[in-house]
Amino acid sequence: MATARAMARQVRDQATTEHGQWNRDQRMQAYLTLMQEWDAAHKRLKNIWSQAEGVYYEDVNHFLQGDIGEIYNAFLDQLEEATAPTTTAFERVTMLGPSEVDNAALELEQALQRLQAVTKGRLVPPPERTTGWDSEPWDESDLAAAGARQLFVDRVRRVLDIPPTPTPQA
Repeated sequence: MATARAMARQVRDQATTEHGQWNRDQRMQAYLTLMQEWDAAHKRLKNIWSQAEGVYYEDVNHFLQGDIGEIYNAFLDQLEEATAPTTTAFERVTMLGPSEVDNAALELEQALQRLQAVTKGRLVPPPERTTGWDSEPWDESDLAAAGARQLFVDRVRRVLDIPPTPTPQA
């Protein structure tokens, strides 16, 4: 009887450990995908910012011709699409958890949204803008985004460093 219970516990422990490893693998893949998508979205936002800044300084003499608004509208379209690919990656991470990683992923998502908002705020055609181009809002948001990214990496590392083990039986 004791042997049968020990064997049953061994099978249950092995199944629990295997499920834990599967879950860990799923999380790792989700975390890596999110980081790839986030980095790509960040790069797209930075490129939009840089291009818009270049247009601002290069085309100062063309503002009154009216065609500059079309360029800025194109930037706005790109901006709306810049972070769209991250949506599924964020959702997958929050489905797999744990909550400490979910919270860090939320901060990462909010950091991208702030960068997007700062960029959108600059994408006002210069004849309508009352101030010159100011990179400080981007720089501050980008620094905060780097901090959110590092926090996410730290939380992920902490979660993935814990090997799956069977639940202790009382």
